[in-house]
Amino acid sequence: MNNYEKFSWLHRQEKPLILANAWNARSAQVMEKAGYDAVATSSGAISDSLGYADGEKMPFSELLYIIQRMSSCISIPLSVDLERGYTNDLDQLNEHIQKLIDVGVVGINLEDAQGEELYLKKLSSIKNYLAKTNQKLFINARTDVFLQKQDAPLETTLRRAELYKTEGADGIFVTGVRELSLVKKIASSLLLPLNVVGVPELVSIQSLAECGVKRISMAAFLYRATYNKLDKIAKDIRNEESFKPLFD
Repeated sequence: MNNYEKFSWLHRQEKPLILANAWNARSAQVMEKAGYDAVATSSGAISDSLGYADGEKMPFSELLYIIQRMSSCISIPLSVDLERGYTNDLDQLNEHIQKLIDVGVVGINLEDAQGEELYLKKLSSIKNYLAKTNQKLFINARTDVFLQKQDAPLETTLRRAELYKTEGADGIFVTGVRELSLVKKIASSLLLPLNVVGVPELVSIQSLAECGVKRISMAAFLYRATYNKLDKIAKDIRNEESFKPLFD
């Protein structure tokens, strides 16, 4: 079983796939050593670690370099948060996809924040390119309806999910949902694996599993928690005039 096959299978197992979102090679290695079955990136974490704002503000070339370093340092499957694809040009988008596959990436998140019309064109272009080149990539179709606070978010999410499935998506990633009852309704209505983020209102993995969730991400929360700890240590050293906080 290659890494793509393993990654795909992890979405069909009984328990949810828990994805730690890494931001560089070292954090990816830590996640593999901790026993995670796969690693995903967080665009927000990578952007922030490089001094960029989130939202495709960093060049794709810099993202690709980080991804290449991560992939070369781990043996478990790696999925990439590709945001909106870092382009609206479909040919260039397919070039980005090929470069990610070339460095060992087995999956991507692609978000629909620009609206479903353009999103469907991008999704269709990627799937046609993969079919034409006889390659595999797990496409996690991210819909930001709840995150953008659109009208009728549940109905719109389910409608988009059906459209994305028809165009070849392998999974559905719903961001911004914070109520367990809504998660259950979404999961029970989908024919594809549902991915949500473990937010403060949804911290129980068991509860999400019972709702039918197949993939749970940490997004940028792991990165933030790590740097909050770093911030505290740095301040404690200054305030205590001691290096003891480094060794506690």
